[in-house]
Amino acid sequence: MGWTELAATVDGARDRLQSDAADAGATQQALLRDILSRHRGCAFARAHRFDRVLDRCGRAAGGSTDGLAAWRDAVPPGDYERFAPSIEAMAAGEPGLLVDEPLAAFERTGGSTGGTKLVPLTASGLALLRQGLFAWLDDLCLERPAAMAGTSYWSISPAARRPEATAGGIRIGLASDAEYFGDAAAAVGSLLCVPPAVAAIDDIEAWRNTTLHYLLADERLAMVSVWSPTFWTELCRQAVEGRERLVDAIASGRRPDALPPAVDAALARLRADPQRALRVDAALRAPVPDWAAIWPRLALLSCWTHASAAAWVPSLAAAFPTVEIQGKGLLATEAIVSVPLCDGGDPVAAVGSTVIEFEDDGGRCFGCHEVEQGGEYAVLVTTSAGLYRYRLGDRVRVTGHWQHAPRLRLLGRGTATGDLCGEKLDEAFVLGCWQAALEADGGTGGAASSGRGMRTMRTMRLVPVRTPVVGYVLVLDAADGGQGDAARLAMLLDERLAHNPQYAYARRVGQLAPVAACRVDRLAARLQALALAGGQRLGDAKPGVLGRVGEPDLASFAVARP
Repeated sequence: MGWTELAATVDGARDRLQSDAADAGATQQALLRDILSRHRGCAFARAHRFDRVLDRCGRAAGGSTDGLAAWRDAVPPGDYERFAPSIEAMAAGEPGLLVDEPLAAFERTGGSTGGTKLVPLTASGLALLRQGLFAWLDDLCLERPAAMAGTSYWSISPAARRPEATAGGIRIGLASDAEYFGDAAAAVGSLLCVPPAVAAIDDIEAWRNTTLHYLLADERLAMVSVWSPTFWTELCRQAVEGRERLVDAIASGRRPDALPPAVDAALARLRADPQRALRVDAALRAPVPDWAAIWPRLALLSCWTHASAAAWVPSLAAAFPTVEIQGKGLLATEAIVSVPLCDGGDPVAAVGSTVIEFEDDGGRCFGCHEVEQGGEYAVLVTTSAGLYRYRLGDRVRVTGHWQHAPRLRLLGRGTATGDLCGEKLDEAFVLGCWQAALEADGGTGGAASSGRGMRTMRTMRLVPVRTPVVGYVLVLDAADGGQGDAARLAMLLDERLAHNPQYAYARRVGQLAPVAACRVDRLAARLQALALAGGQRLGDAKPGVLGRVGEPDLASFAVARP
């Protein structure tokens, strides 16, 4: 098994996406018909008369999309709270509420700024997700064979999480990543650098060390697929800091940490490799770690590159100058929205996997075949897992089309989350203000050497506080400049936030204090720990720019040192 088998399994998936995109409206209507037909017996379907929408879908012909219009009339858009009572009842074991098939599992998720949520997963929903996933893999096999010709590291499922289930006995989290890949699971599994069983290690430090042992020992690593870029940069930083222990593990073949017996038995032992250990040691000792010497075949790094993740991409590119960094599409726990392709454009709407709608600022909704280039919208999704016209919370810009499917650039979370006194700041707006502040400060992008070979960007967290004053604190990394520099950036950010009229009014009348500033050590690690504590999963914790009132660690530090 290997790359050849993977290519054979996903062969034709990109062509299918292209065919679906050629008539995006018809594809979306056919997908809607299939989803509603499958779940027409559930309580939600009866309450919202899926049968009437299906009738309109069945009578639509000659390019008509009457079924999609009928769907908008039948079901109003809704957020998670709308579905929460049914999801809670399903978690307790009550069937037939949102879907008309057994649940495969729930997944626990937390947004960039929201609380923990349970998202239902079904076999039909996972099958639709695979259509988009396979299109991406097929494109990589065709266009980037070097990235598929060695081993791979995938961070999909959450690491260091103990098995759990709902009160009704339904598991939380899939049993393994094989359920994401389906027919391609065996081929992908044969290419993995780090065995899936490592994810069962529930101690974070032991998980990191074991993961790094496998990664650093593998000279054939060709592709890395993670969610957040900071997840990978943190692993690299840990490799530098734990060099002696990890090099000894490679040289001796002994694990760097004692593991639970069941996990230890499931993991193959790496052979002792003193020569490899010497090469890794020399590369990590260098003033700037030589990652190319450690992984000479590494060709592709797939991660988020848009919205708040964009601040980390230059540092990643500087550390891995010979590696292509490919932005991921919008793939949320709830649904796959877009698929990346190796053609230089933004990801393409996954028209064959998810019914996608775009809501403008006036509350009007449009289908994939109706949006125009340059438009900015909130995303609504209808899935085969029980979410119907669900507000995903993400905001996108249409940057073009592939065939007749829109290309989408993620702008950030669209939900208003900064609201101390009616100013209603959102992730996308704050991120734009931050980028403008950096440009006004000289356009340097704010990269500064950390002294360990990974560069620390002028990324930030804007934390709302209510004491000792009401306002926002700009939290920056201590390795990225001085306090005077932070104060200047806070002033520039404050000026740009005032483009929001509610924010400007609150500042003018004294409801909000000027943006204050502070610096903290190891901001990326703090943000990752904060996301984990808030219910996000290790590996997909987003480095969001907008914090919450009462946020621990960063907020308390900021109040202590305004």
